Amino acid sequence: MSKLTPPALAFDPVTRHLRLDPHEPAFFQNPYDAYAFLHGVSNAFFWEEFGFWCFGGFEDVNRLLRDRRFGRQNPAGIPDSRGIGQDRSHLRAFDGVEANSMLELEPPVHTRLRTLVNRAFVSRQVERLRPRVEALANELIDRFETGKTVDLLPAFAAPLPITIIAEMLGVPVEMGPQLLDWSHQMVAMYMHGRTRAIEETANRAASEFADFLRGYVTERRRNPGDDLLSLLISAQEDGERLSEDEMVSSAILLLNAGHEATVHQTGNAVRSILMQGGDVSRFFGSPETTAATVEECLRLDAPLHMFARYAYQEIEVAPGIVVQPGQTIGLLLGMANHDPRAFADPLAFRPDRADQKNVSFGAGIHFCIGAPLARLELQVSLKTLFERHPKLHLAEEARFRDTYHFHGLETLAVGF
Repeated sequence: MSKLTPPALAFDPVTRHLRLDPHEPAFFQNPYDAYAFLHGVSNAFFWEEFGFWCFGGFEDVNRLLRDRRFGRQNPAGIPDSRGIGQDRSHLRAFDGVEANSMLELEPPVHTRLRTLVNRAFVSRQVERLRPRVEALANELIDRFETGKTVDLLPAFAAPLPITIIAEMLGVPVEMGPQLLDWSHQMVAMYMHGRTRAIEETANRAASEFADFLRGYVTERRRNPGDDLLSLLISAQEDGERLSEDEMVSSAILLLNAGHEATVHQTGNAVRSILMQGGDVSRFFGSPETTAATVEECLRLDAPLHMFARYAYQEIEVAPGIVVQPGQTIGLLLGMANHDPRAFADPLAFRPDRADQKNVSFGAGIHFCIGAPLARLELQVSLKTLFERHPKLHLAEEARFRDTYHFHGLETLAVGF
């Protein structure tokens, strides 16, 4: 039974309506108790705080991610709309970026954008980055002060992926903190209960971010290099190239997605591994063992717990649950990864499990384009960290941020 008892969690088995405040500390600190309760009563429910039907069964989530009757592109033509007809003039810059983001588009535009951008993220391209990721991980670890506790999030988890993606794009690495600020301000648009102030800050960040990147696009047109921006400028498919707006939106998406989830997953993974106790080297004894450890970290404590999609027609999603065109559904990735119907002992950390799989990167045409890079960064950074500091330990309780549906730690203080 969930530790979240009424009135914090209330479920009506007749209507399948759930009342659960995502800002309830007992929930966002440990959503898995609530998920376990819901797996026991219904994998599909109407989450009143969000106002739409949610699905948390592994098979349902995997199926609905691939169902082309649903998509990310709002039928009203407004990304992340709060309602058709509402004034969004204060979000002009944000909407302009989102309007050309492959994450918010469907075929045929999505297909063209993804085909052009994907060339930089195929496995053979990403594998070339392994020595650089390892060198960077060692550089960051070298900066840890002996005898002092270290917050791994700003000291290790955050600078590694933002440095790699900045180098890939060909923008100054020293801009990393500013890129992170812009990214955090834009990502806040997807949190539950956002305010007008958050919207205005996100719009300003989108405008500044886009202006910054346009300058680099102009420079790369004049002086191409071997970076991702130059690749995006030169790439073409059937004679078609990316427009400047598409290039800017793609670069912002890659920067935002290229570090946000990886930072959270790195922190979550370190915490998960340390909670197992014993000799951590058993998780990194070979490349195969390391890869399996990363996959289990992705399953056990994913960084993204909800992925929303729009219905494009009237659909009976599950027995007795019918959605209309334009309505939203929520796919609960973190809950799906803990489905006892799909995983034996889902709360256990078992990298060698025979049922190893997860939906942490999504599925279908919106499967995370950066998944190969994220996996490589996690494999290399975690292995390097625990090989350098095999006695690493939590210096204080690690607590999660109040940011459902992103699931990441506030701090990760460790000693070594």
